[in-house]
Amino acid sequence: MSVFKRKTSGGESKFYHHKFMADGKWFYGVCKGCTTQKAAMKYEKKIRNKTIELGKQKTVKALIENFRYDLTGGSKISLKDAYDLSLDKPRKRQPSATLIKSKRAYWNDFIAFMESKHPDISDLTSVRQQHAEAYIAHLRSKGRFDKQITFKAKSKTAEYQAKSNLSPKTCNMYQMTLSEVFSRLFHDAGLIANPFDEIEKPDKQSETREAFTEAELHLIADNADDFIKPIFIIGITTAFREGDICTLKWSEIDDANQIVRRRMRKTGKIVEIPIMPPLAEFLRQQRIKTGKEEYILPEHATMYLNNPSGISYRVKAFLEGLGIKTTKKVDGRDRAISVKDVHSLRHSFCYYAGLAGIPLMIVQNVVGHMSPEMTKMYQAHASRETTRLKLLQLPDLMGLAGNTAKLLLGSELEKAKSRLNNLIGNCTDIEKLNQAAAIFDK
Repeated sequence: MSVFKRKTSGGESKFYHHKFMADGKWFYGVCKGCTTQKAAMKYEKKIRNKTIELGKQKTVKALIENFRYDLTGGSKISLKDAYDLSLDKPRKRQPSATLIKSKRAYWNDFIAFMESKHPDISDLTSVRQQHAEAYIAHLRSKGRFDKQITFKAKSKTAEYQAKSNLSPKTCNMYQMTLSEVFSRLFHDAGLIANPFDEIEKPDKQSETREAFTEAELHLIADNADDFIKPIFIIGITTAFREGDICTLKWSEIDDANQIVRRRMRKTGKIVEIPIMPPLAEFLRQQRIKTGKEEYILPEHATMYLNNPSGISYRVKAFLEGLGIKTTKKVDGRDRAISVKDVHSLRHSFCYYAGLAGIPLMIVQNVVGHMSPEMTKMYQAHASRETTRLKLLQLPDLMGLAGNTAKLLLGSELEKAKSRLNNLIGNCTDIEKLNQAAAIFDK
């Protein structure tokens, strides 16, 4: 053991240096911050013991496990503290309160699993890939580990038992949330690997929501009350999600430019949507009713912000009352999935935009982003129209176009006769009747 100050041109070095032998090798260095011999000797002893211990490690794995925090600069983080600590890390976009709550439930379910199956493991660095694989396997085969769900409904606390099966999409959401926590705390916890990164995700196999047919939309328009109708008017003209429909504010209506400008609740993306005549007329009438309020639909906003499921429940009950099927049973799922609800209005928007030949880029700007199902739905209709227009350019190889034209002309002639007969039956002005007859003779 040896600590000393080096001789310099100006006398001695400010800090002490150390020199010792371990495993047949000499080690030299500066005793950082040590200006007294006592402090230098204490520092040298610490470094020497650490060096000897390092020399005993026979594999890289052992070296990493035993000196994780020395090598990474991290510190121990408990599983119970991890989720809240991950929220404090900088991120591109701040998640909504609803999303934070959902992800916290996912993380707490993982904690419940670890406490039950591996009670000796309480920090992030102790979680191995085999633990992660076991939990994900449980999710896919048996659903949530903690089946007891507790939630607040207004002033009451309610409980229910979770179903046994989760959809592949939901399982992926759990896995992505857990992986995200480990990823965000990777350096802070001194992690060497993320235990969830190597687990393959199953195909979502999600059942897409269906667009409303024209007949259904007419049926809805004819029967909707003052609560339901505004949801469908705003939804079908803006492609907004349920939350954006219910919490749309008058301050987001640009009357001068006839544009709705809003930051989407789910994605945080700002969209600008031209106000089309149907929506303009609705807003004109609604301004008389609620123009002095913050929200365009005050009742809907209050319900959504306090009990979002209340909106969906009322809409589905209305649709079922009209005979419109809102759910579908899927093999391997305990519960039927929703196929027609408020979110279907986004699919309807894309469906009819495709039929109308509106460019995909414009539709994407309106809806904020398009799911693969929505894009496929849109492109199917757009491609169909393009195909029809291109096929019209083929030559009339069999000479049938003339006959087709005659058939079309005959059909139009019958329509014209019908219109003229109606005119004759209702007309009392002889001069106008003569004019109509002259046009028909041509």
